[in-house]
Parts: sequence; structure tokens; C-alpha cells
Amino acid sequence: MRLLEVVKKIFVVVSVVSASVGCALADVKCNVVNVSNADVVTCSHASFVKIDKVLNEQYRVLSTEIASSLKVDLLSVQKDWIRLKESYCGGIGSDASSGQERLIDKISCEKQLTSFRLSELIYLRTGVIGGGFYKAVSIVNEKTTAMDYPKAVDYVSGQFEFGPLWAEYAQRNCAMTQKLFGEVFERCIARMKFQMPIY
Repeated sequence: MRLLEVVKKIFVVVSVVSASVGCALADVKCNVVNVSNADVVTCSHASFVKIDKVLNEQYRVLSTEIASSLKVDLLSVQKDWIRLKESYCGGIGSDASSGQERLIDKISCEKQLTSFRLSELIYLRTGVIGGGFYKAVSIVNEKTTAMDYPKAVDYVSGQFEFGPLWAEYAQRNCAMTQKLFGEVFERCIARMKFQMPIY
């Protein structure tokens, strides 16, 4: 019965995301023949606006579905993510002399961090984890670490540190996944390190 509920939630989320992205992509007219930096900036920004819209839709739906006791936590985590995104991507492209390539990098950073958060919102809604972390751990566990699962988790998550804003966001987000789905806190932190875009 629980599996049927999860499958139903997955279907609803995939339908909403597909419809939103499909409608959003229908109005993009990017020049794929003569690609200039200006074209890339325009198309990248249009893509960012679309994924941001999908993220906002998912957040609104989740905020109506989640238990009242977790609404404050959800809002805090979302604010943490916004601060992280603004700080992490904010310095990219801020130098006026750096040219449009830096602006392209900044927009790319914003798209990837928004996609990263969208995956977490879908997980919080459905219990379905995206990003391939646990599959990667299983492969490493079998092939590299001689079946030492904690060592495989550490290996896959990597040693890169993303700073205090990321740590605050990840800790609060993982506290929510632990409350909702019983995800082991340390594994959640490792999963989020694995999924975090690097800039």
C-alpha cells in the first residue's frame, strides 16, 4: 500500500514537472545556428527562469502537503538555500570587466543550484531520492571498498567543503529528511555533498 502511495506521488510530481518544463520550453527560441555569447546568455537566463518557476511550484505544493509541525522547518531550509545560492553564485560574473563568459557561468551556477534544490523538494514531497548517490555508493562498496559501506559513503561524497552557508542548509535539510523518511543524517550530508554543483 505504501509503495502504491509513493508511485502515485512520483507520477504526480513527474507529470507536474514535465508539464511545467514542457510548457516553459515551448516558448524558448534560441539561435542554435549562430550562437553568440549574447544568445547563450539569453537562452541560459530563459532556462533559469523556467527551472526557478518549477522549483517555486514544487515548493508551494510541498508547503501545502507537509505536516504543520514541519512548515517552519521547510521555510527555514528554503531561506538557507536562497542565501547559499546567492552567496555561492553571487561572486561569479560580478566583475564588469570579466565579460559575458562570467555571466554565463553565473547563470549556469544558478540553474544548477536551483536544480539541486528542486531534487531535494521532490524528495521531501515523495520520498524518492534523485542524483544517483546511493547507486554510486553501492558500486563503490562492491568494487572499491571491500564491502565497507561507511567507507564507500565517505569515498563517494568526497572531501570538498562548501562553507558555512552550505553546512547550515545541509544540516537543516537533512534534519527534515531524517524526520520525514528516517534518512541517516550523516548519509544525507554525504549525499548532498555528492549532488552539490562545484564552481
